[in-house]
Amino acid sequence: MDRKGPGLGKGVFQLNKGTMEGIRPLEQWIEKMMAHYEAAGLAVAVVDKNVTLYQKFFGFRDAENQTPIDENTIFGLASVSKSFTALSIMQLAEKGVIDLWGPVSRYLPEFQNAHAAQPVTVAHLLSHAGGFLPKRRMLVEEVARSMGIWQEGKAEIGPHPGLAMEGCRRVCKGLDEEEARTGLPGEYMSYSNDSYGLLSEIIRRYGGENSFQDYLEKNVFAPLGMDRATGLFIAPAQDPNSTKLYFHKDGKRQWCRDYYDNAFVLMGGGAVKASLGSMKKYVQMYLNEGKGEHGRLLSPYGIREMMKPRQHYRYGQWYGYGVAMSELEGVRMVGHGGSMTGISSHFAWSPELEAGVIVLCNTSGVPVSRVAEEALRWVTGAAVPSPMKNWQDAGWSEEEKKSCLGKFTCAEGNEVTFTWENGDLHLTMGGKEREFIMAGHDLIILPGEFSQSDILLLREEGRGVWGVRTGGRILTRE
Repeated sequence: MDRKGPGLGKGVFQLNKGTMEGIRPLEQWIEKMMAHYEAAGLAVAVVDKNVTLYQKFFGFRDAENQTPIDENTIFGLASVSKSFTALSIMQLAEKGVIDLWGPVSRYLPEFQNAHAAQPVTVAHLLSHAGGFLPKRRMLVEEVARSMGIWQEGKAEIGPHPGLAMEGCRRVCKGLDEEEARTGLPGEYMSYSNDSYGLLSEIIRRYGGENSFQDYLEKNVFAPLGMDRATGLFIAPAQDPNSTKLYFHKDGKRQWCRDYYDNAFVLMGGGAVKASLGSMKKYVQMYLNEGKGEHGRLLSPYGIREMMKPRQHYRYGQWYGYGVAMSELEGVRMVGHGGSMTGISSHFAWSPELEAGVIVLCNTSGVPVSRVAEEALRWVTGAAVPSPMKNWQDAGWSEEEKKSCLGKFTCAEGNEVTFTWENGDLHLTMGGKEREFIMAGHDLIILPGEFSQSDILLLREEGRGVWGVRTGGRILTRE
């Protein structure tokens, strides 16, 4: 069978015995990576516009009882949820219910736009460019306890309208009280769960449903036939075919079934849970430019607007509306990842390859984005897994090295510290000294066996290095 994407040339995208054999090294690499990170289970699928091209399950949804994973097993998606939120906002924009370039305060009067030189718009929230520095996460449990509705985490309070109203009030108050900014709205990107929380509250108030979960169910899940997807908390935890959530603490792997753990009070940033089978339908909707199993969810124009690069995100990546863009073997790769307690997730697609991938893992801190990248690289016909990029030192001068000395922090708890020891620059993150490569002008690469990350120095004339961006988040100098 010969399946090729537009403009790729004959034979680039072929599914035959040779290419299926070609994915075996990737499967072996995945098993090695899972062993390294003590990952309990992982599910991966590659799809085209209509069918599943490849699918495999590794490990277990319940490692203690060696219970296998199947395509109906529920996983947490964490920040992959942001793509659902952005899609929903785009639906409301196409209906004329909201204006993407309208001020947030028009839709959420609790947000006063304090200390901003110009209005923060809905579009700014979609691209994490509202000017907000990372803030301490406002948790479901924290707010629910103060409201007297927590019931020790045994109640399904995600759709509670009072929780959403109080959560919005507190998030807006926190943003308005913070005088420090990354810059003007639209000037810099800094990853913001607060922004996507506010977007889900706009959806709740203007989407015609009682809750964000209800809106997703009616306008996204049902039209796509995603019958194993939800924004709830208790139901997926009690589902007989859901994963345990594995995480490492004090050097040991532990587990829970608590989807409330570290959950943001407003649901748009990370509340969605879904099976691999349901996520395949979601990715195919993007490949079909907004058309799903039971009709169109968004126009092709709306999908293209989501995919338009708007803010520099990480090295080689740009952020649009709820999705990030990068280049892979000369074609676009569009998607989003997620990480929370017991969750490592990633989905991506390439319009040129007419193929997409979903990777779901029930263990925290596993670099599943690399799995997604390599799975799409396999679609191009390239050998997988590809070797990690061999970065070379760019030869920073002593003056350049000393310009970034100091500690950079944010209220979310992240920390990067540069010190001068024994005549050279040293880097500490999270209390641990890290190996790094000064790879380019203001670009630092943190190498690893299975993945690489980057730190970008933020520098202005007359101000010097005032911040760093790592993991998409801006940290400022103390």
